Amino acid sequence: MKKLILSLCLFTCVYGLMAQLPAYLDVKVSESLERQPTSMEYHLRVNPENGEYDLDRDFEAQRKVMRSRIKENEGQLKQFLDANKVKYTLNRDETYAISQEEMPFSIFKIKVNNKTELDNLLILLRQLNYVEGNIGDKIYPPVQNDEINLFEKLYNKARSKAEKMASIMNCTLGKILEAEELDQKDLDYYGMVEEGSYEHIYGIQRGNPLSSTTVMSMRFRFELVKK
Repeated sequence: MKKLILSLCLFTCVYGLMAQLPAYLDVKVSESLERQPTSMEYHLRVNPENGEYDLDRDFEAQRKVMRSRIKENEGQLKQFLDANKVKYTLNRDETYAISQEEMPFSIFKIKVNNKTELDNLLILLRQLNYVEGNIGDKIYPPVQNDEINLFEKLYNKARSKAEKMASIMNCTLGKILEAEELDQKDLDYYGMVEEGSYEHIYGIQRGNPLSSTTVMSMRFRFELVKK
């Protein structure tokens, strides 16, 4: 009988202690911040249409012809850009050459400030059939400028989810007990799908290819108060 009474007392004490512990609700959320470049470079070079090398002809002679054609096309490209008032800088960067010793190409670097200027430049360059290019360096505004907005978006999303879950359990939310930034690996699969974070984890690019996207994930622990 004493053992039974002692067990009941222990159970009552443990239950009382557990009842005094604050209940909580954990919510994991992700948000993204997309930034547009403030300026960028477009890298342009000539690409003469020479076809395949003819193995029955002298290779050295064909190589000389190609060098001459590259030089001629680069002169034409300079005239074209100057006539259309397109500012550029030249960089004979050997890392862009097909062969460092045989086919050194000049790289025409053209600065543009936004997507509209880039689109207009590409429309102009498509008149030429002997050039190829790609987007080079891009400059973005500092991410710190928008971090506060990103934190607010994370908090509001977490609070909204937590309120819905608390309502189902007939509870209300109290104060925030903890807030923690998460690595992408800390997100569960279904959370990644819901938030779209899998696009960034697996390198899937959507939207504007010029933009830079920063993804932040956080865990918020809210106090759960019984109604």
